[in-house]
Amino acid sequence: MALLEVVETSQEHVVELRHELDKVRNALDRTDAVLAIADETLMRAEGAIVQSRRWAPVALGVVGLLAVGVTVAIVIKRRSDAKQS
Repeated sequence: MALLEVVETSQEHVVELRHELDKVRNALDRTDAVLAIADETLMRAEGAIVQSRRWAPVALGVVGLLAVGVTVAIVIKRRSDAKQS
């Protein structure tokens, strides 16, 4: 009879262990899904950084040329106003 009780107790422990392992498996599946989303987000961020590195010099050049153009226009306007005075 004692052997039967030991087997039944062991079986209960196995059932509890399987239940806990199912919880762990579910947690790992959720973690894997979150990591997949994070990986996709990081890949998109990397793409955005690469694009900004390509376009940033162009944008800075355009802003610089615009600033020079505005400065030249102001200087020319002031000179023409000074000549008229």
